[in-house]
Amino acid sequence: MDDRKPSAFADLVSGACWVALAAAIMIGAWRMDRLEHLQASIYSAPGIVPGLIGVALAFMGLVLMLRAWWAGALAGAGRPAIVWGAQARLFTAVTLCLAFAIGLVGRGPPFWLAAAIFIAVTVFAFQFPERRSAGTLARGALIAVVYGLLAGYAVHYVFQELFLVRLP
Repeated sequence: MDDRKPSAFADLVSGACWVALAAAIMIGAWRMDRLEHLQASIYSAPGIVPGLIGVALAFMGLVLMLRAWWAGALAGAGRPAIVWGAQARLFTAVTLCLAFAIGLVGRGPPFWLAAAIFIAVTVFAFQFPERRSAGTLARGALIAVVYGLLAGYAVHYVFQELFLVRLP
């Protein structure tokens, strides 16, 4: 693990990304149905929790940006060169998440199976280098499938049966 502290400029950019994500979450939460036609309390509106999470993310992103500014992020001296090879895990995660959201959810398999496939592939992909060097790829694949099936069922059960959220 790399013990170097991220540069102030990296913190500034990260904080801005968190604030942008928080803004998108808050906009989405505001647009959610408020269940006014059911005379529901404002505290039972589906967007209240995502909205509060968006507010918290925005606050923390702003704190990160402020801390980076105090550390001299705009001075220009601490801007590191981007090493794309070191970002392979990030790109793998983004690719897998997009494949799940765009390619699996609502496009054929039931949600529990789509979630199980996503989790199994993600676990296997991130453990692949270590499993290959240790010679335990088959065991890693089996463990990933078991994790995927258990987590896929657990997510489906919690949302569909406990929270009564209709899943695709």
